[in-house]
Amino acid sequence: MTLTQNLADLVSIGITTKNRWQDLKTTLTKIAESDLKELPILIFDDGSDQPCPFDISTFPLKIKLQRFAQSKGLIVRRNQLAQVMQTKYYLSLDDDSFPVAGSLQAAVEFAESRENIFCLSFPVFNPILKEHQNRSLQTQPYPVRFFIGCGHLLHRQHFLQLGGYREELIHQGEEMEIAARAFQAGLYCYHFPDFQIHHTASNIARNWWRMDYYGARNHVLWNNWFVPNELEWIKQIRSFTARVILAIKVSRIGSIQGQIAGIRDTYIYKKYRQKMSIQIFRQWESLPPH
Repeated sequence: MTLTQNLADLVSIGITTKNRWQDLKTTLTKIAESDLKELPILIFDDGSDQPCPFDISTFPLKIKLQRFAQSKGLIVRRNQLAQVMQTKYYLSLDDDSFPVAGSLQAAVEFAESRENIFCLSFPVFNPILKEHQNRSLQTQPYPVRFFIGCGHLLHRQHFLQLGGYREELIHQGEEMEIAARAFQAGLYCYHFPDFQIHHTASNIARNWWRMDYYGARNHVLWNNWFVPNELEWIKQIRSFTARVILAIKVSRIGSIQGQIAGIRDTYIYKKYRQKMSIQIFRQWESLPPH
């Protein structure tokens, strides 16, 4: 279908950042060089140690930057971005990711053709490592389980109706968690191949122990919240084995500590259990990841 509204009336760009001003400057420069420069851009600074060191107003972009004195984490800030935006769609970018090719308008036209759309996933390439983080498997859009956090397009109202991301997850795995809830509600994620994202995956401010810990913890929680009872412990044992192997390989114990914390937290957050039936779970598992 062809859009009857201007793209800028339908899509806002949302970016969260913390202590990565040079990455953000690169991202804004790339957006300014693209055909997306008319889109409104909201940037939430999650308690950086220093204010933005460059003049945002020098970019030929419609930017609104809000700085928070206290850090609450990216999950909280992304929920807040969705709440304050006015457009139908929310193009979420990391401060070190930006579009480089393809058509966002074509992506939105596809989204508009699906009443049950929740999110569009895009191909993501790391130009530093010269490898894909998310590779397209087909040339036409196709359904997937979830989406990659560094670049995706959310149907904002559907996102808010589901209550947004679970802030208790703190860090990592929030996309797969809300995508599972969306799937159960009859809303779907699709991979859209014709809109390429580059993610430079800056190591600035990255805490590898924290990533290992919450990645493991939140996967235990996901299994407990969604996997059918008949299959849960099989999944948990396989996950635990994989995380132990990872911990040995990288010489970091965060994965093991996260597994233990996840088991404890299944009792704390049992109110979030929303078990899929075997049939629905098989449908979910039959889809490509993202």
